[in-house]
Order: sequence, then structure tokens, then C-alpha cells
Amino acid sequence: MGIPESSENPLERASTIRSYSSINSPLAEETQSLAGEESPLLEPSFSAVDEPIVLPKSRLARIINFLRGPQPPRPSTVSLLYPPVQLFPLKVGRALRQRVRVTAIVIYLCSWFLIFVFLSRKSKFSPVVSTHEEVLLLECGSNPLWMTQSYNACGLDAQFCEPFENKTLSFRCPSSCAGAAKYSMTTVGSDNVIYKPYVIGNQDGYRADSFICAAAVNAGVTSQLNGGCGKVKFSGPRDSFPSSNDNGVQTIEFDSYYPASYVFDSGVTSENCYDLRWAITGVNIFLSAVFAYFVYSPAVFFWGMFIMGFWTIVLASDPPPTNGFPDPGAEAISVAFERLLPTAFIGYVILQVAARPTLKNVRAQLTKTVLWVGAFWVGALNNYTFDELPLDRFVLEDIKNLPGGIAAIAFVLLTIFISACLQTYVIWKNNKFYPYLFGYSIVFSTLIVMAVVPNLTLRIHHYILGLLILPATAFQTTLSLLYQGLAVGMFLNGATRWGYDSILQTPYALNRGGPRNTDLAHFTTDSTNFNGSFVAWDYPMYPSMDANWTGFSLLINDVERYRGPDMNISLDEFYNYTDLDYQRYSYNWYFRIGMYSDEGEQSDYTKAATALAHNGSWVEPLPGPS
Repeated sequence: MGIPESSENPLERASTIRSYSSINSPLAEETQSLAGEESPLLEPSFSAVDEPIVLPKSRLARIINFLRGPQPPRPSTVSLLYPPVQLFPLKVGRALRQRVRVTAIVIYLCSWFLIFVFLSRKSKFSPVVSTHEEVLLLECGSNPLWMTQSYNACGLDAQFCEPFENKTLSFRCPSSCAGAAKYSMTTVGSDNVIYKPYVIGNQDGYRADSFICAAAVNAGVTSQLNGGCGKVKFSGPRDSFPSSNDNGVQTIEFDSYYPASYVFDSGVTSENCYDLRWAITGVNIFLSAVFAYFVYSPAVFFWGMFIMGFWTIVLASDPPPTNGFPDPGAEAISVAFERLLPTAFIGYVILQVAARPTLKNVRAQLTKTVLWVGAFWVGALNNYTFDELPLDRFVLEDIKNLPGGIAAIAFVLLTIFISACLQTYVIWKNNKFYPYLFGYSIVFSTLIVMAVVPNLTLRIHHYILGLLILPATAFQTTLSLLYQGLAVGMFLNGATRWGYDSILQTPYALNRGGPRNTDLAHFTTDSTNFNGSFVAWDYPMYPSMDANWTGFSLLINDVERYRGPDMNISLDEFYNYTDLDYQRYSYNWYFRIGMYSDEGEQSDYTKAATALAHNGSWVEPLPGPS
């Protein structure tokens, strides 16, 4: 039976199409016959029980969707262990009016500041009343009596460092000087010294170039814990400097003649000489913990910790180096204000990007105090915490030279890797994996490009490492509090103590006075032709193309004794010059030869050749620079 003619609306015929899915059903033919008649275009409709077709996804699409993170995000929270203790400051805050809370915080901060100023003045700026003479404030690695920056700094025959006797200095040393060392390879006689206390000799006499404060600890004149004052007196030449291991300082032995030495005046007493850095740091740690426990505003908490940490580093725990300035205390304040403004600006960025998201509405006040504040002081006191590891700088040469350096860097890298994995999981749970992946990809790609820039070395200072860590800590988790406090402290220590050193440094800047792998002169004197009267040398057999060496510099026992174009020296004249009452072979003599150019460039010195005392023979130097 056909379809009767009628005036019905053509759209009514669409009612026979029950659903879009019926296209694949046995009724499809009926639908097609209706659609084939002259009628408006029929559109598919969906019933309430039908679902859209979901095409299967590829494996790559599933991985991409998984890495995007859970939907909805699953943000973590800081552990609320012992809720009554954690929530007590919040209850106290709600019970007080805002004006009372603000007043209490202002009074607390002012009191904290006054205590800090009082202790800092007594530690660093108080006069020393009992010596009745000017007292020079030294650093652990300084010696103003003898120029120690290079072998020829004292000039030919050390004339710029005279007189060698009856020269005195009253000094004041900070604490923690037992480990004062040279951080580049330095030769003492025939031995290469690095990462050891640079103290040569013992209480009977120290070689004139020894660091005074480290020697004072060895002699018991000052304290490793509290520093102290003393008086040093030059005592003329010595021909033997035996080592000792007293008061935690292992000194270096030197078995030959040196034109100057010094001893400490044991009869000098002094007052107001203690370095109170440990007392100041301890007080600040305690007061910061109380402050952090009761303050729950992220901005107030952050700036209180940031500013007090800055000044603690400047005036107590790790002051900026001020060697050679007439007023080191005032110079430290000047350097601090030079660095304060840029450091505060970066601090504001840290607050907005990382600290505020982590600290906002955190109710676990005790957890915040223990983890964030505790880790902050670990990072801010980097010179006492991380310096206990056998690491100097993240530079391959330093890692190889320091015993245990490879194991230490492996431990540090493993710790960073595990921490990064844990924070990556937190980032994923918060559905922010791709934004962080994009940001850190840009950062690390930039670092890779920097690493291949010719003639420059990529140097990740610890203030830069702190800044790299901080964005990944912007989450309210227990571990984020720990990582963030540590990163802020590391940034603050690096920026305050050393300033903003470049991330790309030249080999000269990294060298710190050590060998630079230049051309080396060589001795023509050897074990077959040495007669005890002359020592001879010559230019390199294969000099570099751009070399323009015009003269020689000869060190005898680590003091420059000849500078000029000649290629030999009469030892008889040298012995007469020194006016020694000893036979020429009473002890060993150490010879090193270097070169200089008219433009003022100095080459490396050779390793030491030795004229042996017991038989007058010559021992040729080992290959390589010293």
C-alpha cells in the first residue's frame, strides 16, 4: 500500500527516523526511500538513551592526555600533624583585633632588630681596649704582612715585603679559621698544596706567607669557635719549618731556607675580641622560629625571614670579603647596601611566584616553622652546612682535585634527581605538567646553548641553583615547604656573600691564581751537568704561535730571585747575597723557572727542581706547571 496523498507537513515524515544510529539498522532502507523523495533535507536527531560515537585514541594521544594530569586536579595539602599545636597561633590571631596583631608584630621585629644590632656591634665593631694600639680586623685567609696573591707579589728578593724582622701587627680574627686554605694549586717547596690550611711551620716559627688567623688557631692564640685577638712579630729568616697538628689545624712542612718568618707574642692580652657570630646566628634562628610560628601572613613572614637572613649573613655568618680595605666593617656595610636593592627586588618576585602560593592559608604553623625555617637556615648558612661536603665549585677540575669530590657530586646529583621526581608528581597532580615542562624546557635549552659558547664556562652558582628550584615549589605540600626554604636560603647566601657573579665565566676568572697551562720554560741543568755553581734554563722547545716571551723569572724556595733575559744564575752570588752562615748544601734548595713578556703577561712556573742537601745532586722537576 502506497502513501496516500495529503497536505501534511513534509517534516512529519521525518518522525519515522528514530535515531541517527538507525542508519546502520534494518530500517535504513525505509529511511533512504523517504529521503529519496522530494522533501527537505533530513537532519539526524539523538534520543535521550543514545550516546555519541567515541573513536579509539592512539597510544600517543593517551600518553599526552595522561601527562596533562587528573581531571579535576588533585591538589595536595600540608600535613596537619598534632592539630591543636598547629592551629594554636591561628586561634590566638582570631581572638585579637587586627590593630593589636599589627602592633605586636612591629614591637617584636623592632626588639629583634635591636638585639641583633647590639650583638653585631659587640662582635664586629667594638674597640679592643687592652692593647692600646690599632687593631686590624683580618679575614681567615689574609696576611697583610706578606703578599700572598702570587709568587712574585713581594718583588725581587721580596723587597716589597721588608723589613723581615721587628715588624709587628695587632690583629683580630673571626671564628672558624682553622680551615683557611688556598683554593688553587699552590707549590710549597716540591709539594703541591690545595684545599689544606695554608699554614707552614709551627709555634716556633711560621713561614711569612702563612695565613695569620689559621696559624693563630694552631698556636692556641685564638679560638676556632670564637676567634680572638693577638699580636704577630716578624722574626727574620729560618731554615726549617716543621709541621704540627695542634688545635685542629694540620700545618705544612717546609725543610729549607725562607727569608722571613713570624711568631705570636704570648704576653698580649685583650678584651672585647670574641667573634659572636654563633651567638648572633643562634639568637636569630630562635627568634625567627617564634616569629614564623605565630605569623601566618605570607608577605609578613617572608619579608621578616628574608631581611633578617640577609643581615645575618652580612654581619655574622658569612660577611662579604673586604681584604685590603682600611675599615673592613664599614666596607661590609657598604657592600651590603650595594646588593640589598637588587636582592630585595628578586625577593619580591620569589614571593609572588613561589612563596605566596605555598604559604597562603597554610594552617600547619608548626610544620611551616620546622621545615621552611629550618631549611632556610641550612641554605643561608651554606658555608657551614654544605661546605662540610668535599665540594668547592661545580667545576670539573675542582671536583677532581678535592678528595671525595666525585662521590660528593654523585650524592648531590642523586638527591636533586629524587627531589625533582617527587616535585614532578606534585606538579602532575595539580594539572600543571605541561606549563612547567614548557618553562623548564626553555630554561634548560638556554643553559645548553650557554654551555657550548666558546672560551667561556657555564657556572651554576648556588644563588642560580636556588632560583632554578623555586618555581617548582609553588605548591602547598610538606616537601614544598622544605625545598622552598632551602632554595630561598641558598639564593640569599650566594647573592649576599658573593654578589651576582656571571653564569658564564672566563678561564681566567675560574683560575683563582692556579696554573693556566701556558708555555713552560725548561731547565738545561740536569743531573749530569750540575756542579753546584750554576743553574741554567732556556725557552720552550715548542712555543705556541702567539707567544712573545722576552725574559725569565726564577724562584728559589718560593721567592723570586732573578728576573731578566739571562739564561743562568751563579749560585755563589746568590749565597753571598743571602749572607747565610751555612754551607750551600746544608738543606735542600727548590728551583722553578717561568717567563714573562713585555706586555706584562706571566707564564706558569715549572714544577720544582731540587738541589739535594745530602750529596749536592740535582733532581729534575716533574713535567707540568706548578
